[in-house]
Amino acid sequence: MVDTKKKNQISSKKTYIKPIDVALLSMVFAMLIILIIGLWVGTNNYKSKQLFTTQDTMDILADNLRIQFENYIKQKADTLYGFTSFPAIYEMDRDKQRDFIKGRSKELGFHHLFIMSADGYGFYIETGELKYQKDEPFFRDVMENETFVTEPFYGADATTLTVCVSIYNKSNKKVGVLCGAVELKELQDMFEENRMIQNGKSYLVNRQGRYIAVENMQEIYEKMSIYNKKDSDFSLVRACFDKKEDQHGKIIQEGIEYQANVSYLKSYNWAIVQCIETEVIFKDLRYIDFWKYASLVIVACILLGLARITVYWHNSERRSEIDALTGCRSRASIEKLLAWLNKERQEDITIIYFDLNNFKQLNDTYGHDKGDHILCIFSNVLMSIFGESSYVGRIGGDEFIVVLRNTPEAAVKKLCHQVALQLEEESKDLEFGHIISTAYGYATRKQGSSESLDDIITKADEEMYRHKRHTAS
Repeated sequence: MVDTKKKNQISSKKTYIKPIDVALLSMVFAMLIILIIGLWVGTNNYKSKQLFTTQDTMDILADNLRIQFENYIKQKADTLYGFTSFPAIYEMDRDKQRDFIKGRSKELGFHHLFIMSADGYGFYIETGELKYQKDEPFFRDVMENETFVTEPFYGADATTLTVCVSIYNKSNKKVGVLCGAVELKELQDMFEENRMIQNGKSYLVNRQGRYIAVENMQEIYEKMSIYNKKDSDFSLVRACFDKKEDQHGKIIQEGIEYQANVSYLKSYNWAIVQCIETEVIFKDLRYIDFWKYASLVIVACILLGLARITVYWHNSERRSEIDALTGCRSRASIEKLLAWLNKERQEDITIIYFDLNNFKQLNDTYGHDKGDHILCIFSNVLMSIFGESSYVGRIGGDEFIVVLRNTPEAAVKKLCHQVALQLEEESKDLEFGHIISTAYGYATRKQGSSESLDDIITKADEEMYRHKRHTAS
């Protein structure tokens, strides 16, 4: 006697015995129409995608530059701190201090070094010059902070900023500040290396819009604020300082529109600006039309061949081994495995039946995209916990089964508990705050048992529903 399922399979094979060229041509024509529509829609979406990609790249570059800059300042400060521990710095008179430090500025990576004493005198090591600076804002800033970085100083031979660290005596009293002046050219080289592309810009500005580091050093010497440039709009930079957080958007500089990332440096109240001309981002747009039409011809030929192959695949009932959505084993693959295991009775076989709680309600509330995302999370959790030695498969909807060999019941319980814990942990990253939970049941066919695996699956399914009812109550 042939069962109904097998009868249907035989019947389906007879459907494709005759050529189906008309159906193939209809399918190809429909796919070409879809392709044309897709290409037009894709062209319209190209700009937004390019913008997203550009912003992501600028985000990465800005983060890298932020880290490099902060490490650069820290390295300079650490070098100075190394000197503050010498008695020559906090105990000797100025002549001995000069003898101890003089000539080491370049060696240590500074343009020059000087010491600001607590009584307000700045002692410049290389020249021996002594300046009374107690009434200057600079003195207050360096004395009130453990570590301090100044705004640029525009000297006759170089433009510098100064890294300052505190000096303490043996009684742990602050007696002064050791200061190292760094040429801004070093910073500019760092920013130059992190430009996005040749047409991009990368620079550092303070709250007043003045450059700390920029490609054209002349703009630093001019002490000009970017906010005063003609035909320009730097409201994005202003927003970064006002809100004290990173900003994304566009700026206009001297009549040219740029897409920009403005990163806020909290410790210095400065901002890193990464930008690229909007026109450059879309320069490849003119090539799209050519490839759009060329691809239609190429894809049409490919579709004709693939359609023919697809029919033969259906005729031979070849089904995918992998579930397309979740990446675990497909139902067909699991059924094939169970058919084989049903004949092999030399080992214990445990089947665990999993089902997500309230999945339909979640799908109805948040949409199928969120539902698909949760199914993928669930599948990844199962595959990560049960590992390569087991078989994890999706049998439909939110129902999954796991096939284990020779696994003690205590280990099965522990693994199922780990699934529940891991799902709860993964739920923390969900935007909509939903807690993913699962009901499960398992059953085992002992070695040599005459039970079929279909009966084992049924038992596991029943246990799963008992578990679901128990957790619901």
